Amino acid sequence: MDKQTFLLWAERNARRIGVKKGQVVKAFEKEMTAQTGIDAPFEIPDTMHVNMRYSYGGQSRFFREILENKRLMGTRCGTCGKVFCPPRSHCPVCYEQTAWIELKGTGKLLSYTTVYFATSSYIKRVPYIVAYIKLDGADTAILSNVEMKDIKKARVGMEVKVMFRKQRDGRITDIYFKEAQ
Repeated sequence: MDKQTFLLWAERNARRIGVKKGQVVKAFEKEMTAQTGIDAPFEIPDTMHVNMRYSYGGQSRFFREILENKRLMGTRCGTCGKVFCPPRSHCPVCYEQTAWIELKGTGKLLSYTTVYFATSSYIKRVPYIVAYIKLDGADTAILSNVEMKDIKKARVGMEVKVMFRKQRDGRITDIYFKEAQ
């Protein structure tokens, strides 16, 4: 496909799926402007809308506490004492059932990355930080966003605290972290 035809294609498809043209150009330019065989795999940008009911199962309380009470919960194994957040219904070490405990919601960044290009649901928020956070009192790390005015100040070991969105929907994105002051 020649460059001009490709740019028109990118503009139509970006408008169709609700993203910026530049995102489609970046994702598909090499594939669409190169000389590929007619039998080569062909991909197009698209969205998928599926209405469904999803059960959190053994982690339901974790999400209900965030939604209804602004509390961050983990689980503790009664045998080995390990604390899990995200919670586990059974300890992966002892295979024993765990019990719910409330966590303070503070911790430290173990590892992070800066996201500059994201799915259409996050495209208006880039760049942002995604980090593994080891919460105080937990033995595992949780993956979450860290919202900062200056993302260049993010660093491993940075102390953070959980924040709860005003409008919560029972999803993991109802929480985020920010630098503890």
